[in-house]
Amino acid sequence: MNIGLEKYRYYTEILSGSKLFLELPYSSLNELLEIASSQIWPKKVCVLDTHKKCYKFYIIISGRLKVYNYDIEKDRQLTIFILETQDVFDICSLMNCKRHKVYYETLDEAEVLSIPLPAMKRWILQNQRFNKNFLTYVIEKMSYLQNYVVDMVFQDASSRLANLIYKNFNTHSNKLETINDLTHQELAAIIGTTRAVLNRHLQKFKEDGIISLSRKQITVLDVAQLMDKCQNGH
Repeated sequence: MNIGLEKYRYYTEILSGSKLFLELPYSSLNELLEIASSQIWPKKVCVLDTHKKCYKFYIIISGRLKVYNYDIEKDRQLTIFILETQDVFDICSLMNCKRHKVYYETLDEAEVLSIPLPAMKRWILQNQRFNKNFLTYVIEKMSYLQNYVVDMVFQDASSRLANLIYKNFNTHSNKLETINDLTHQELAAIIGTTRAVLNRHLQKFKEDGIISLSRKQITVLDVAQLMDKCQNGH
């Protein structure tokens, strides 16, 4: 990677703070940066032709990216993941899985490191310590998907919304993170419902004193009630 020294240090700091690259020596991170290229993706850019993305492995340096599926006939979208700084994609391509039908869209201006898959696989062979971290990362994503499916099947929309808010609530800062500035349409896509249904439940949460609402902002007022909604809904 042909970049300035300060930017190089910045990338190294981001990578070294990631669970994926935990305990890897700086020499290994430098080798990774040598085979990577930096890209800036503007906000609200949709990657619909994911076939081209199958040949690269991406590390998110900044910004958020949603991974989603879309039903053209029903005009419905289901957001599977929201990826952030230090997340990576596409795991399936790296693991030689079959092509899978997902799309990507930047929720912010995003900076990513792009690495050709053959080069990434060679780097992994030379840095076996990465495998343990990668396995832990994959297990975490699989666990998330398992819980996601269970919630979709067994919980009503009210409980799913409560869970979404609670899981993204930082108890130390008392602030909602990751999803706080998303539109109601985006939030509805995450919990698998319509915007109208989501709005109805948000207003109910507001009436019950659980949250307050302003433009693209949700403030949690009563954590205990929110946790009760996670379990009981309605």
